[in-house]
Amino acid sequence: MLAVRYYGPRDIRTEKIEKPSCGPDQVLVRVAYAGICGSDMHNYRKGMFMTYAPETMGHEFSGVVCEVGRNIKGWKEGMHVIGDPRVYCGQCTWCAQGLTNLCPDLGFIGEVSPGSFASYIIMDPNKLLPISRHVPLEEAALAEPLAVAIHIARLGQFQQLYPKEDIVGIIGAGPIGLLTLMLAREIYKIKTQIFDISSERLKLAKEIGAECCLQEITSANENKVSLSVEAVGKGITLEKAMLWVKPRGKLVMAGLYEDECILDPNPIVTKEIKLIGINSYEKIDLYEAIDYLEKSLINVRPLITAIISASQAAEAFTMLDSDLKKAGKLLLKFDAE
Repeated sequence: MLAVRYYGPRDIRTEKIEKPSCGPDQVLVRVAYAGICGSDMHNYRKGMFMTYAPETMGHEFSGVVCEVGRNIKGWKEGMHVIGDPRVYCGQCTWCAQGLTNLCPDLGFIGEVSPGSFASYIIMDPNKLLPISRHVPLEEAALAEPLAVAIHIARLGQFQQLYPKEDIVGIIGAGPIGLLTLMLAREIYKIKTQIFDISSERLKLAKEIGAECCLQEITSANENKVSLSVEAVGKGITLEKAMLWVKPRGKLVMAGLYEDECILDPNPIVTKEIKLIGINSYEKIDLYEAIDYLEKSLINVRPLITAIISASQAAEAFTMLDSDLKKAGKLLLKFDAE
């Protein structure tokens, strides 16, 4: 089968490997589409989370069940599915409470085990979620990043904001930022502003419904938003987020930091900003993401700006590595073998 594999920083190869065999307690899924995530880019540039090399990358995917182990009940061939790609210990205090995203040993498929950038993937049935066949598989592939945005909205308590008074400011018009924008507008009816250095991504944000798109945040924008979502993961953008948010506002940190940053924390103190960290999502967020897609409450189609054959994965990573990247969500397509 075809697989996109990590060999080292900036060394991504699409190659033929052996198709996995389905064990009695497993489910074999034919991958239809797999999304390239921001964490995949961290791995591409620095191998931040990779445990092995070579390793099949990827954790965002949609697919079709093609084989069910003899001990498995409730799953049938032909079912459309997405995956919960998180790998956790299942024994710590946090796992016992169902807060598996806080597990100290948390990892993801594609980093600690073979991932979804392949024609087929073996999954534990407890890590699969069914999704209606009326949801196109390319849109279903965005359920996992949508779950991240849902977790942002839930922990950021978007439901407590006032539609006529409050503004959600989003830093980063990548997929997570844009999905958060969609939730703020479509589900919570909150006004939004968004910042990015890419004019192409801001154009997409405007089409989706952002009331205000900024390529720069200066003192003129100080104290303008009630809640700021930092979805980039750079020291400079975190500084912008602190400048942007009002006194006693909330700052939701949703980006992963590839490099160390030196930060002046005084604005957090002087403005009494409430900091909220976001680490992936909980299972409930995945189910809510599926519900939004099945009920057409969130239209993720505009975010899919490119679908590229898995054979061209290296070119896709190069495209996303540009400082002025234009793509929204880029999907790798795996054809049935």
